[in-house]
Amino acid sequence: MVDFNKVLPLARTVAFGAVCLFSLITFCLSAHIISLTNAYRRGAYYHFTALSLASSILSLISLPALYVISNKRRGAVTSFVAAEIAWLWFLWILWISSAGSTAAMYWISYCTGGVCSEAQAIEAFGFLNWLALMFYTLTLIVLAIMAHLRGHTNVWRSEVLHFDWSAPAVNKGFAGGVVAPEKHFTGTTVQSEVTYQTQVTQPYSVGTVNTVGSPALPQQYPPQQPQYPQPQQQQVFVGAPTGGMPQSPQV
Repeated sequence: MVDFNKVLPLARTVAFGAVCLFSLITFCLSAHIISLTNAYRRGAYYHFTALSLASSILSLISLPALYVISNKRRGAVTSFVAAEIAWLWFLWILWISSAGSTAAMYWISYCTGGVCSEAQAIEAFGFLNWLALMFYTLTLIVLAIMAHLRGHTNVWRSEVLHFDWSAPAVNKGFAGGVVAPEKHFTGTTVQSEVTYQTQVTQPYSVGTVNTVGSPALPQQYPPQQPQYPQPQQQQVFVGAPTGGMPQSPQV
C-alpha cells in the first residue's frame, strides 16, 4: 500500500521545484522577446509573452512562499489544503492559457532560430508547468475527498504536510454516508454483566415485632381474624325428654 504521508510531500517538492525552474526559464525568454519587440517599436509586445511573463512571476513568488511557510510555520492559512488547491488551480489555468496563446501564433511553426525558437520554448515550458500543477492539484483533491468520505471533515482546514493521509475511517455508523468499519475481536472476550432491578410489591406493614437476636418481622394489614372450632350440634327429637333417648310408646 502506498504511504501518502511520504509520497505526497515528495511529489509536492518535485512539482514545486520543476515549476519554479521552468517559470524562471519562461520569465527570461518572455522578457527577452518583449525587449526585442519594444526596441523595434516602442510599447509593442506579443500577447503570449505578456501572459507568460505574468504567469512566471506569480509562480516564482507564490510557490517558494507556500513551500517555506508550510515547512517553517504551523497553522498558516496558506498551508491549508483548501487554500493550496484554490491557488494551484488558478496557476495552472494561467499556464494553460499562456501555452495556448503561444501555440495560437501560426508563424511559430514556420520559422526557426531567434524569436521563433524562444517562442517555441515558451510554449513547451508552459505546457509542462500546466501538466505538473494540474496532476498535483488533482491528486490532492482526490486524497482530500477520500479523507472527507472517511469521516475526516477537517481535512480542508488541515495542512498538507501534517495531515495523516493514511488515517482510518472514523466510526460514525451509517451517519453521513460513512459505513461503520467491521470490528474483529481477538484474544480474551470481555463479558459485561447487566444487573436488572426487580420491584417486589410487599404488603403494607403497620408495625414490627422485635425479638432478641431476630430480625424485625412485618405484620400484615388488615389483621387476620382468629378462627375458632365450630361447636357440634346435637340432634334433638321432637317429643323426647330433654337429656334422654327416645323410647317407644307403651300400649
